[in-house]
Amino acid sequence: MEAVKLQRQQNDQKKENNHFLIDNDQKANWALRKIRHLKQKKKENQEFADTEIEEIQKEIDEVNQWLESENDNLDNDIEYMEGLLRVYAEQLKKDDLELKTHKLPFGQLQFRKQRDKWKYDNDKLLEFAEKSLQDTIKIKKQVDKRKLKKKIRIVGSKAVVADTGEVVGGIVVTERGEKFKVKVKE
Repeated sequence: MEAVKLQRQQNDQKKENNHFLIDNDQKANWALRKIRHLKQKKKENQEFADTEIEEIQKEIDEVNQWLESENDNLDNDIEYMEGLLRVYAEQLKKDDLELKTHKLPFGQLQFRKQRDKWKYDNDKLLEFAEKSLQDTIKIKKQVDKRKLKKKIRIVGSKAVVADTGEVVGGIVVTERGEKFKVKVKE
């Protein structure tokens, strides 16, 4: 009698919680089949999306080719006009050596000094700096973590040097529990 009452209470509790409970191999196997079905549906969705994206990409490529072609023509026209304006502005500059800006109703023709462009051969420069300008060299130090892990062992949550037992500063080890993974046959 007591066992029947307990069983009813458990059934009532399950209904109250309104949760599906896996409590035997049959239900577990059903859940695995359900996961397999959902993953297959997800894969089908991805394949569908990839196909649609591929079609859209073809259209985007066509639009980009058109845009590039049209803008190339416009860029050529702009470059040609700017060249004509440069010739005109250089003529104005011959007449007025101090000319920096020539203002017009629809824009300006400007001459501006540019900073010098520096081109470096890093190997030769480093070799020179090591000999003559040591204070211009930066050295970046960092720990090789692969080599470090070979030389230490973990004691509790601390890393210690295997040979000496010295505690390594700057490392905190957090133990992670088991990872649960569901593997579904495909």
